[in-house]
Amino acid sequence: MANVAVVVLGDVGRSPRMQYHSKSLADLVGASNPDSVCVSLVGYRGEPCIADVERNPRIRQYLFSPYKSNYSKKAFLLVAPMKVAVLLWRLSYALFFQIPRPDAILVQNPPSIPSLILVWIAARVYGARMVVDWHNFGFTVLSYGRGGRRLFASASRIYERFFASVADSQFCVTRSMRDWMIKHWGVEPIVLYDKAPSFFHQTTVEEKHELFTRLEKHFMKARLQFEGEAAVKASPAGTTLFTTAEGKLRDDRPALLVSATSWTEDEDFGVLLDGLRKLDDRIMEEEEYPPVLIVVTGKGPLKGMYEERIHKLKLFKVCIVTMWLEPEDYPLLLGSADIGVCLHTSTSGLDLPMKVVDMFGCGLPVCAIEFDCLEELVQHGKNGMVFTLSDELADQLGSLLSGITAEGNAMLQQLREGVAGFERWQPNWARNAAPVFSDLGTARIPDSQVTFRFRVLIGILMLMFILLVAICRRLMFMAVEVVVSPR
Repeated sequence: MANVAVVVLGDVGRSPRMQYHSKSLADLVGASNPDSVCVSLVGYRGEPCIADVERNPRIRQYLFSPYKSNYSKKAFLLVAPMKVAVLLWRLSYALFFQIPRPDAILVQNPPSIPSLILVWIAARVYGARMVVDWHNFGFTVLSYGRGGRRLFASASRIYERFFASVADSQFCVTRSMRDWMIKHWGVEPIVLYDKAPSFFHQTTVEEKHELFTRLEKHFMKARLQFEGEAAVKASPAGTTLFTTAEGKLRDDRPALLVSATSWTEDEDFGVLLDGLRKLDDRIMEEEEYPPVLIVVTGKGPLKGMYEERIHKLKLFKVCIVTMWLEPEDYPLLLGSADIGVCLHTSTSGLDLPMKVVDMFGCGLPVCAIEFDCLEELVQHGKNGMVFTLSDELADQLGSLLSGITAEGNAMLQQLREGVAGFERWQPNWARNAAPVFSDLGTARIPDSQVTFRFRVLIGILMLMFILLVAICRRLMFMAVEVVVSPR
């Protein structure tokens, strides 16, 4: 039976693309065994994976805790080496002592350090194929920082270029990224676009009612704002913001917008807040517009700051609710929404927002902020709208929301037709990625050779450790001599 390791130096539960890889690999028929491929999913412990991964007997998870530090970002030069050292040990232990011997190792990039070098070493020791899945570039992420981060960015670019040249196979997420890598690094990865799996779909009225019943406590703020406390108390039991007690859509339901965010610096959430404030001013007295609820999902470091800004906003016909959804509820919410909003921008300008892919999988048109290569996914006026400023976002939402819950909106319906038929993950993966893994297990080196290589590796690491200790001791003695020497 063939074995494949899938490595994510991040929260596995928040890495959907690598989870989809794992599911597709587990369903792949190996050349050495007609039964299946076993997958070892290696990464951080955190959010639960999707059900297709959690319940799959051919996927085993090897998870470890991420490195945590109480130091501020200003101490990056101090913290970074400590973080790399800890992750080196934890990832090395998983790759060399926990997982079954792999025939191929698929690693996500970024993060690049230390995953690329460890996966390369493991692949050489095991005689396995090294496959890199380029989601973005680590050096562009680091270049967004200041001071010490920029020094690391320069080193990371050289580091990533080297491993791009020695990898056995590689994928990337856009044609623009492929063209950049051909031009600057002389390698040609396979373009494997992000696509939504089949469990992303437009929800039925029954599914909507069940979902909104579960989320009713999160939407109570909006119900009180739009209906008033007396009306809410007088409504029949089982009534939700969007559905009646009998499970049918309410005629007076609000429009539902959804925005998924990681609450990081590469998403200017202030553009959305300003756009919603301007939209509220515009539709406040207009009867053709229903109330508007926007649900913002996700976790991230800037969430608290933006929630404070949301609390200070004085909105009347627009309500903003933030929440974190369970994996099984997220697709249902997207499938129940009227419009999606995406604020993702790329540090490299070469990757695409997966949240838009999820929305398209649910037949949901989007308003997306413009950046390089976005046209590979969102075509303005065909399957979504593209904006740069909050004024444009307010204008677009105003055009799409007019009459949306009554007679309908012709422009929005046109965009929905443009989203219809969006390709799914599995046929996309079978066409572009499966050939890379088609001959798993056919060229295995003997176990004795793996054992010999492993012993050589251990010997080299021991010598490096002894050398490092010797250097540290010498530096300590020199420091002592400087302190005690007479002046």
